[in-house]
Amino acid sequence: ADVFPLAIGLSGNYDPSSWDAWGERGDAAYFNNPMDYVAHLGGDHLDWLRGRLSVLLVCGQGQWEDTTGALESTRRFAALLESKGIRRELDLWGYDVPHDWPSWRAQLAHHLPRFI
Repeated sequence: ADVFPLAIGLSGNYDPSSWDAWGERGDAAYFNNPMDYVAHLGGDHLDWLRGRLSVLLVCGQGQWEDTTGALESTRRFAALLESKGIRRELDLWGYDVPHDWPSWRAQLAHHLPRFI
């Protein structure tokens, strides 16, 4: 948050442990798993993030968003951020917006101008 105070996630799966590809769950998995890491945030570090970080989560609801786990993961991560008091915005696009590059291009074109 000190270098990048804004994060934008597009159709993400924020719980890599659900992929069953990480093998042994050690520090490498924990610190690269936003669902695990944020769930255990507390104290001064959490307070610091609350004052500096803003997360924009964007996801379509169309083809492949369910099968990739992106839609449910995006909803769960937004709820977790909210429960921790971290600023977040959840923008769910329509059922005609699939999990693909043209969708992400349109979503970035929609959101980026307000940050530039």
